[in-house]
Amino acid sequence: MMARPTAADLGLNLSADAQQRVDWSNWTLPPYNRWAFQHVQELTRTTRVSRSPQFTELVHEPQELGGLEFTAVTGDISNIDDMLDDTWTDGFLVMHRGKVVTEQYFNDMQPDTLHLLMSCSKSLTSAAVGIAVEEGSLELARNITDYLPELGGSGFSGATVQQALDMQVGIKFDEDYENLDGEWRDLEVATCWRPPGKDYRGPLNMLDYMRGLQADGEHGRDFHYQSVLTDAVGLCLERAVGRRFVDYFCEKVWHPLGAEHDLVSIVDDAGYPIFEGGFNCSLRDFARFAGMICNGGSVEDKRIVPAAWIDESRFASDELTAVFGRSEYAEMMPGHAYHNKWWIRDTRRGVMMALGIHGQTLFVDPERELAIAKFSSQPDHVNPGMTLDQFHAFEAIAEHLS
Repeated sequence: MMARPTAADLGLNLSADAQQRVDWSNWTLPPYNRWAFQHVQELTRTTRVSRSPQFTELVHEPQELGGLEFTAVTGDISNIDDMLDDTWTDGFLVMHRGKVVTEQYFNDMQPDTLHLLMSCSKSLTSAAVGIAVEEGSLELARNITDYLPELGGSGFSGATVQQALDMQVGIKFDEDYENLDGEWRDLEVATCWRPPGKDYRGPLNMLDYMRGLQADGEHGRDFHYQSVLTDAVGLCLERAVGRRFVDYFCEKVWHPLGAEHDLVSIVDDAGYPIFEGGFNCSLRDFARFAGMICNGGSVEDKRIVPAAWIDESRFASDELTAVFGRSEYAEMMPGHAYHNKWWIRDTRRGVMMALGIHGQTLFVDPERELAIAKFSSQPDHVNPGMTLDQFHAFEAIAEHLS
């Protein structure tokens, strides 16, 4: 199998004389994302969550997994090495029973590189939400407008925080990545992912943007994947705890996790972190987070995220599964569910996933004590074949290790 070209192979960087110059207007697009996903701080405005003063050393017990075979979507036999190349991998780490069995870097990524998580950021936001719920600061049954009265009269009126966590708010927001006129493109401008056009007169922060979203259906009835809902949840969390998210997340999650490196988030013009997709961290810390979730919310004997929150997120109700089964994702992911900003791969065994466009993935199988973290810079926003091949490869690893 021919290796995918690296950013260096493609001549990608910020330099004015680069073969292909990356800038704020093109960084999320291929091939520029091959370089940009590891250099977000050089392209956007960011805020920072500091690493732990005493990070937790990872224990390595290497195993050779590259030749492990699985059946690809095409029906052909593939293996882990080929999957990593085929899916434009930047970093790959597998933890089994709390120990690292493989840690690999590609495309010039290094252990201290901070890589964009895309929508895996949603699942990190969920961890902080679970803590605030247990503390009694945030009530999921309350309306979003109880915390964000600025959204009164918008499409969010009458929707609960729980409905936003489960992507069941009836607002008009198109996140079809093939539709370049969809609302998701306006959200990119409002959250400072890309520059506004010369004629743009719209909002430049997420809260002002959300005020203009209109109702489109009944709340709590259908699952529609709409990233802006996570931004609403994040803002509700900030209001509920009375603190900036980055400070709360640092104290409650990142420091107790024993994070080795800082976490960085893109921020909008008002300084709000982009809860739905703007976080960046190192591969090891991405895996530390997955390992903590896999271990029921604890690191060793230190409780971080409530076990009840993780159990609630792992096992979807029949109603959640049925709602997902009526969605646009049902054909690609039959039998799955979505709950509390996690994709549920196996609703019986409670296998969870965090997923981000262009191939960002966490795969958590607590029953088999397996946590997998993968960073990628795939050219497509969503490529069903690549996505499913990753799942099949992870399940082959789970079966092999257990």
